[in-house]
Amino acid sequence: MIAGAALWLLSPSDPPRWLGPLAFVCGAAASVGVAAWPHATPTGWQISLRRVLAAGFALLAAAGLGAIAAQIRTTTVAQPAFSAADEPLAVEGWVVANDASDNGPRLRLLVRSIEGVAEPPRYVRMAVGEAGLLTPGRAARCRGMLGPPSGPMAPGAYDFARRAFFERLGAAGFAFGRCRPANFEAPPGWLDRQRLRLAAMRSDLSAAIYEAAPGRGGAIAAALVTGDRSLIDADTNAVLRDSGLGHLLSVSGIHMGVVGGLVFACLLWTLSLIGPIALRFSVKKIAAVGALMVLAAYLVVSGASVPALRSFVMACVAFGAILLDRPAISMRGLVLAAFIVVLIFPESVLEPGFQMSFAATMALVALFEMLKRAPHEPALPTPGPLIGALQATTRGIGGVLLISFVAGLATDPFAIYHFQRFAIYALPANLIAAPIMSFLVAPMAGLAAILAPFGLADPALELMASALDLIAAIGQTFGERPEAIRAVPKPPDVAFALCVLALLWACLWRGALRWLAAPIFAASVALYAAAPLPVAAFDSDLRAVYARDGERWTLLAASGRSTYARDRLGAMIGLSPAEIERLAPPETCGDSICRWRTGQRELILVRDAAAFESACVEHAVVVADVAAPDAYAARCQLAALIDAESIAQLGGATITETPSGPRVAHAWPPQVRRPWTPRTRNVDQE
Repeated sequence: MIAGAALWLLSPSDPPRWLGPLAFVCGAAASVGVAAWPHATPTGWQISLRRVLAAGFALLAAAGLGAIAAQIRTTTVAQPAFSAADEPLAVEGWVVANDASDNGPRLRLLVRSIEGVAEPPRYVRMAVGEAGLLTPGRAARCRGMLGPPSGPMAPGAYDFARRAFFERLGAAGFAFGRCRPANFEAPPGWLDRQRLRLAAMRSDLSAAIYEAAPGRGGAIAAALVTGDRSLIDADTNAVLRDSGLGHLLSVSGIHMGVVGGLVFACLLWTLSLIGPIALRFSVKKIAAVGALMVLAAYLVVSGASVPALRSFVMACVAFGAILLDRPAISMRGLVLAAFIVVLIFPESVLEPGFQMSFAATMALVALFEMLKRAPHEPALPTPGPLIGALQATTRGIGGVLLISFVAGLATDPFAIYHFQRFAIYALPANLIAAPIMSFLVAPMAGLAAILAPFGLADPALELMASALDLIAAIGQTFGERPEAIRAVPKPPDVAFALCVLALLWACLWRGALRWLAAPIFAASVALYAAAPLPVAAFDSDLRAVYARDGERWTLLAASGRSTYARDRLGAMIGLSPAEIERLAPPETCGDSICRWRTGQRELILVRDAAAFESACVEHAVVVADVAAPDAYAARCQLAALIDAESIAQLGGATITETPSGPRVAHAWPPQVRRPWTPRTRNVDQE
């Protein structure tokens, strides 16, 4: 089902509407028909063949269902495309969130009107110098530049435009000066009014937490409770990310698991001590219902982000299994959670969070099944209190080590593929931080929630913030190390797919069949090692141009405050932040032309139309941020010409040397035409 949704979303153009339903209906009918077909012999190879055929048709039906979910979701979130404006526009709307970044606050507005736009998008995002009094829930009036969300920076890079399309974020830009508070009525829709009330409540709660516990720990506490990360400074974000603790800032599986497990255990232990209840009712089921109610409230308070919703669905499946007297930890429960999430949010199958979350959980469930004692195995004799305590401590430490190692091993391929980096000290940092989260942060958060109605939550919040400040110090200790981040080049898609297949094979099969994953993984590693590295790379705005001569990289970066393009493009070719800082510009570079020697070929960057004649070199690759003269490439016998018009239409690119010549891979290939691609929107507007 995940594969069906992914194939539909990754298709270069919209697949036929009948393809998904046809695959689902035909696959389901064929699977049921083959399985129910009467046969004279109940055993033998015929029965095995029939089972294999029925399973294959069932997989086809599931893929069709995933494609149907993706198609319906794309249709329901579609909205008129927004055209980039050449002059500032006045925007009116209500603040629903502050999407803070390292470069400052970014206000997400529920749009009321945009100057000169008859059908404005539902949401826009404006970067502002200072948010001021414009907290979520307030009306605002801004003036600034707006354009459609940007697509991938380079081939294989993250596609923000696709994510924005499914979030109904139709435009992004920056405001001139500060956005001003406005005084107009609430939105007409009831759901929109409730959404704004909830956003205002979350903002007030975040401010109250930070007021009770100011500082770095209080800012992280506010992010964990309300999902508002605007109070966390850029340095804290960086050290937590580089130490492998960045996942603690996003309300997701670990937070839902800790909160749900803590509430379930407390209710179970408390109700078990009350004789009239424990003797008459199933306290385990009552505790499961209570944990679900608390998790539902936490989901609403935290903003109901997609990772939080995904984790809530998985928690519902686990506690629902307890209500139905089924094992809470099982591969079937994980499959049911994935089924529900893909039905509701099929676009999330392409998100790193979805893939890493389910990969880690799948690996841990497989580990649990492997270590689970057989039912017929006799129990060990009960040791004394001292030996029992030592054994319990050893098992606890060993379990934490094993869980962290297995979860990290399962998520590393996805981190390498999506981010081209992994944190060297993620395992020790998480081993130290996990007990603090479980035994200090979560209990104090629960105690603060109980005491808040009586105005007594401040001491618990201060202890929670102190524990989180300790976690931030752990992240700083590991994340500031120069070797903390290891950068690797982006793997080829085929190598990544084989690695995922090896992970699936190892987790889903049992016994000796698991070892067949080893040759699949070996093939993935071999393809990755044999993949050629690019000799040059640049983004769509030429803010960063990388070129390599042998093993030496050079960088030509535009001066400015933001280094996002430089850092992300450098990561894709396997350069760490420390290595990027040490890169030198090309030796022959002037105001109008720059030259690199990439192996046997010359790479030339032209910045001025008058410099084209001096760049007329046979078999060279010419990149220009101005339009090239007619027939220039043929006249100079260039190996490749990428001028301003080509960059505007096809985006950034990577250049790889092959035996047949340079291969240019663009961020927006001409055959890709989907509702969220920037070029498609431009074509529609024309």
